[in-house]
Amino acid sequence: MSPVPVVGPLPVVTLDGITDTTVPPGVRIVAVRRPNVPLVQLRLHFPLGDVGLRDTVPLRLLPKMLLAGTGARSGSEIAASLQRLGILAGAGADVDHLSISAGVPADSLTDGVDELVDIVAHPSFPRREVLGERERVVQEVLQEAVDPIAIATHALSGRLFPRHPYSDPLPEVGAVRRTGRARLSRFHTEHVVPAGCLLVAVGDVDPERLAVVAQSAFARFGGSDVDDAGLGASTRPALPVPAFVAGGQPALLVHRPGAVQSNLRVGVRCADRHDPAFPALFLAATVFGGQFTSRLVDNLRERHGYTYSPRAGIEERQLAASFVVKAEVGTEVTGAALNEVRYELARMATTDVTAEELESARRYVNGVLAMAAATQAGLAGMLGAFVSYGLEPTYLERFTRELAEVDARSLRAAAERFLGPAAMTTVVVGDAEIVTAPLEAMGDVTVVK
Repeated sequence: MSPVPVVGPLPVVTLDGITDTTVPPGVRIVAVRRPNVPLVQLRLHFPLGDVGLRDTVPLRLLPKMLLAGTGARSGSEIAASLQRLGILAGAGADVDHLSISAGVPADSLTDGVDELVDIVAHPSFPRREVLGERERVVQEVLQEAVDPIAIATHALSGRLFPRHPYSDPLPEVGAVRRTGRARLSRFHTEHVVPAGCLLVAVGDVDPERLAVVAQSAFARFGGSDVDDAGLGASTRPALPVPAFVAGGQPALLVHRPGAVQSNLRVGVRCADRHDPAFPALFLAATVFGGQFTSRLVDNLRERHGYTYSPRAGIEERQLAASFVVKAEVGTEVTGAALNEVRYELARMATTDVTAEELESARRYVNGVLAMAAATQAGLAGMLGAFVSYGLEPTYLERFTRELAEVDARSLRAAAERFLGPAAMTTVVVGDAEIVTAPLEAMGDVTVVK
């Protein structure tokens, strides 16, 4: 029999050679040179400012339209140009940012940056493509409206962030079909400007050359003011910080007649990465439900067989974070499963974790971070997210050091502060005819049919 491998030291994440600069018209460039592969991973993040609840449709349509054409080129011409340069590009948007990601061969960097900036700066929103994408979004909305997982996700967001864009409401089909070129163009003009944009580059890149390339490309963007230093300044109003919502609300039960399983969501607003308690809270969330050896999995899956893969973790936005528990369970065990979730939350908040649990969680988190940071794409993604949250580019190194300092006492303090079951908001999507009574036995319930 082979001997059990000896556990090595915790992985250490280091960011050698990182640079951080800002060029006109207010574009921040964070670069890490890793020349071992002749490729550069680029991430562009455009803060969208004060996006409103009325903007749910443009947020869905805009990233889909960026590759459909610019003022000078059609979508097929853009696709051919990207293919010729060997660039793989994609776009996405949420309430906080419009984001562009691309892998660019190092020898195509200048043309690649020009391409990406042109795509974002000058979308033409061709009528035919708008109509096609609009109908695809209609189908997405119709699907989400009947998908119990999507229903539960939207319902919990609405409870944690009421009347705020983070509530992520599902657009009405009529609103989607009324959104045309003029609405998209207006949203783009008002919300997508270069001042405040973040460009992250990881790979075989010369930071000084990248700064010159980016400044030249963004000079053709337009749409921003210039401050006295020539770096640009956005005058758009910022997205407001969501008001805090206290716990203790009645559980929300969304009736789904005949459902054979219930979708449980339990969540609470919690510390974000600016809070000194975040590293301890992150490890507490991992012990509770962030890995396959977690307490939640051991209880709901291994001991009771209520569900296959329950999970829990911290969901982050630029201005807020929330801790969310997710589980899909059989209708007949809905009440029992929710009771066990609350029991495990109470145990986290009132008792110390074992040394083994703490070390296992710490190794798991450090390992995941180290594996992600070992790739160009993974590191670019993390840097883009962290800097967009308002953290320094070297935050990843600091976070791994802070994780190493968390002990059982600080973890329990974070769990007591944020993970107690009394503060949680509960959403259940399931058959109200069957699950209302067991839920009411645990507290007040509001049923939505």
